[in-house]
Amino acid sequence: MNDIDRVIKAQKGDDIAFSELIKCHKENLYKIAFAYLKNEQEALDVVGDTIYKVYIDIDKLKNPEFFKTWITRIVINNSINRLKKNNRVILIDEYEKIDNFNFNDLDIETDIPKCIDLYNAIDSLNVKSKTIIILKYFQDMTISEISKLLEIPEGTVKVYIHRALKKLKIQLREEFA
Repeated sequence: MNDIDRVIKAQKGDDIAFSELIKCHKENLYKIAFAYLKNEQEALDVVGDTIYKVYIDIDKLKNPEFFKTWITRIVINNSINRLKKNNRVILIDEYEKIDNFNFNDLDIETDIPKCIDLYNAIDSLNVKSKTIIILKYFQDMTISEISKLLEIPEGTVKVYIHRALKKLKIQLREEFA
């Protein structure tokens, strides 16, 4: 059974189909939330809030084929709202939670500070640029997919990526100078 079939069944009240649907997407939801919040518990809370909202509102989704886009927008919005609500600076203090790293291969004195600096630099971007960078480089979405998700032209996505990468390069160069 594919996602579209599961969405249609979930919209008709099938809790098992909804559970399977969430099981397929929960890891990506967590990664997006964690990329914003840099805190495991906060990210898990946002994912929980997102799943609850999706469960309550799934019948409002008009096109089942856009489920992934819809749920991604919800987790992004919930993450941004959580950041605004907390109104605090978030420091990375839970590096081990990021699955892409193998700590056995890291040089503590050089690699971890670079990772921290990268995440801090990404945090310094404006919300739109940060969202696009997270979707492009953390979720491996194409420019076309990002454009559809955020409902902005592909050219605008490219401009945001270009400007954000330029700002990140400058900021990271200053950090290591």
